[in-house]
Amino acid sequence: MQSAWTQTPPKATIKFDEEMFDFGSVVISVKTAHEFYFTNTGKKPIKLKKVTASCGCTTPQWDSLPVLPGKRGKIIVFFECFPLEKSFDKTISIESNAEPNIQVLEIKGRCVDPYKTQKSRNTLPIGRLLFGQTHVNFDKIYNNVSLKQKEISFFNNSDDTIKVDEFQTPAYLLCAASPSIILPHQEGVIYLNYNATMVNEFGFKLEKFKMLTNDKDFPVKWLTVSAEILEYFDTTHQNNANIFLKESSFEFGKIKVGDIKTHTFEIKNTGTDTLFIHQVKSSCGCTEAILSKDKIAPGKTAQIKVIFNTAGATQGINNKRITLISTDRKNPVIYIGVSVVVD
Repeated sequence: MQSAWTQTPPKATIKFDEEMFDFGSVVISVKTAHEFYFTNTGKKPIKLKKVTASCGCTTPQWDSLPVLPGKRGKIIVFFECFPLEKSFDKTISIESNAEPNIQVLEIKGRCVDPYKTQKSRNTLPIGRLLFGQTHVNFDKIYNNVSLKQKEISFFNNSDDTIKVDEFQTPAYLLCAASPSIILPHQEGVIYLNYNATMVNEFGFKLEKFKMLTNDKDFPVKWLTVSAEILEYFDTTHQNNANIFLKESSFEFGKIKVGDIKTHTFEIKNTGTDTLFIHQVKSSCGCTEAILSKDKIAPGKTAQIKVIFNTAGATQGINNKRITLISTDRKNPVIYIGVSVVVD
């Protein structure tokens, strides 16, 4: 018979139902949890002394009361996903009076962004909104077109509801947002309607407009619209005006900063109908274009005097453009180039 002093003391042993849990796909910035259950399979009460996680994104929670033999306990593991899409694999170490006194649990999965598709369509941030584009080009529009439509997509990349209060646009442009109240992580569309009949000029036109919102980071959002306005010709009426330039570009060569240079381009109407020059405009304030007359009879000529002022110009090659808009049906918009090398 074995004496009392040689008897083996009772042990505390612990058995977990599972030692690893796969969360699968977890939404970024969302806290989730899993409960690990265990059973005291020994003869002594189990006391969990310390439970630690391998990183700060994982937080364990447990009951400090002893678990009696044959009874069950649990450890709750909270996990908050990373701000970026990636896989994760974390461990939780449990220190107790059981044998062995250290046991390790594992959680794994992948952080996913459920709004990845919307963000891929809208990559340009202005405050808390992401835009698909901030510049809408309507391309060529004839001046008899009262409605040409374009769209801008946008995405609320925040946890706040954002309201579009109004658009402040030029008279020829109408805008509307749908929806006008954008819930967190919701996508929307801005509808733009361009009325070229209200634009009293020809050629390339670029203008900014405002989108007013209650976005606390960036309430006023500037967007840009552009178009090339062309004259509509009534095909029921004959018109055979034809513009001809002896030269479409000119190089002034090397000059010093502050010098002013001039060159005259000749325009000839080689058609059989009168040529009307609607507009002559330069690409910047340093270049002035002066038209001698805007009505050119068949076979007659006119002159455009170009004055190039290099005050404030940068050193090196400076290229500028003069836009000429006329009633030539085949070539309603013609570009004249001038260049100078500032020494």
